[in-house]
Amino acid sequence: MAQVPSASNNKIKSGADEIADRIDAAASASSSANSPATGSDVQAEIANLRSDIAALTQTVASFSSGKIRQAGETSQQYMDSARETIANAEEDLEAYVRAKPLQSLAMAAGVGYVLALLSRR
Repeated sequence: MAQVPSASNNKIKSGADEIADRIDAAASASSSANSPATGSDVQAEIANLRSDIAALTQTVASFSSGKIRQAGETSQQYMDSARETIANAEEDLEAYVRAKPLQSLAMAAGVGYVLALLSRR
């Protein structure tokens, strides 16, 4: 399974740390000030938090879309590998049938007979 890219992980972590630092700074500023925070100060902090959260959300969304794209590429590689394996098995079977046609016919008849017996039960 693919590893989480450290650049995207660091970007998300730094965004979250920045938001936490702003909240701590706002909390310490309001607790150290003698006057209570005004409505406009609170609204400004809320607007800042909203923009920070929107930026963090966008970063997380771009990270997840990258992971989805990577999963699609990985599944495509598995599909290509399975197709190649099946094609190789088909070629090997065809070569075997061409090399030993009577033995192949006898084996096919035997398998058909066994399947017929099993389906009657």
